[in-house]
Amino acid sequence: MNSKSSLSAIMSNLRSKAKANVGSVFTFDQATSEIAQALKIKYEAAAMTLYGLCATGNVRWLNEQGTVAEEDKCTIAEFYGQKTPAFVVADDVRHWLTQWSPDPLPDQRWDVIRKMLAEDNPPRTISWKEFCDRVRYECNGWIKTGGELKPRPGFSQKQIQRIVKDLRAK
Repeated sequence: MNSKSSLSAIMSNLRSKAKANVGSVFTFDQATSEIAQALKIKYEAAAMTLYGLCATGNVRWLNEQGTVAEEDKCTIAEFYGQKTPAFVVADDVRHWLTQWSPDPLPDQRWDVIRKMLAEDNPPRTISWKEFCDRVRYECNGWIKTGGELKPRPGFSQKQIQRIVKDLRAK
């Protein structure tokens, strides 16, 4: 017997379809919470920001069938008439957060490192220094002190290597 309720089975099916097409996805609520936390704004303001990003096509979102909605075929009236998009593409949301947030984004470290490990294999195909620098750039992991960049707390080479070791162990 299946232990899932019908709603959780449908959501799980949509997530699996979405992941096959666009990589990792957030529920609208998860994305809104991450935006609110990164930008230090209220949840409601973060939801409005996310609506705007989805409506303008800057963040891809998934329709009720679990496929990426084509913004060229969706009018503002249709977008407004629908309920909140079920899912949004995590990479799109994080791209904008990296540009807008002045603070580091430690919640992104694991996902960024996992994605980069799929492409590169430190220290064989890329040096640890270059790998760690790329992680820091993706997650706002740099702090500027006296004209030079230094890793923020939690973004040292040793910390990043520990996360890589943990991911490889799984």
